[in-house]
Amino acid sequence: MVFLNGECDLPPDFFRKSTFYADFDFFAADGGANIALKYGIIPALVLGDMDSITAGNRRKLEKLSKFIVVPAEKEKSDGQLLIEYLIGQGYSEIHLFAAIGGRIDQTLFNLQLLAEFPQCRVISKNEETSLIESGTSISDRCGCRVSFIPLTPAVKGLTLDGFKYDLKKAEIKFGSTLTLSNVIISENARVTYNEGGLLLVISRRPEAKTVRQPARLQLIKGKKPAKPYGR
Repeated sequence: MVFLNGECDLPPDFFRKSTFYADFDFFAADGGANIALKYGIIPALVLGDMDSITAGNRRKLEKLSKFIVVPAEKEKSDGQLLIEYLIGQGYSEIHLFAAIGGRIDQTLFNLQLLAEFPQCRVISKNEETSLIESGTSISDRCGCRVSFIPLTPAVKGLTLDGFKYDLKKAEIKFGSTLTLSNVIISENARVTYNEGGLLLVISRRPEAKTVRQPARLQLIKGKKPAKPYGR
């Protein structure tokens, strides 16, 4: 997992209490090291031009972390260079923290990196954002809010099955809000499309009750319910 230099809205004890991330390797892109230290994380590697990491934090990490210093004048962001480095090292799943918030230009570019690097997903307190390929099934997320954002001028033939608002071979143009705020209502929802690129934004926890509740005894007007046994 990678700390970038945006805003991180996770609770302070998130990584200490998380069992999911216990086996992950931690890295930071430049000022992301400041955020890592706030969460008690010592990154194995800090990569960047070092214009954002504080002098004090750099001194703390120089004997604990590996540093790769890159030129300030370059054609790629520190975050992109770190992602490319990690993929070159064989990592196939990369979670990006502090990738959004702060500067809107950096937020937009970080989200666009998902189109170039499908191994990555952006994690925040309430949501996950990732590239979603055609034919993807979303399992065990019933009740979660989802939005689909076109990355290309149009996404053609979009079909959604297992959602509150299903679609059948729809064309979604860049800038359309048709696919904003849907809800998964199936234990195995499916997304397919014929052409284009699509981002998925999904809530980390269910936000709506979508499973039909079992029928319960109801009070019939004019009659009192029987008292339960033993009361």
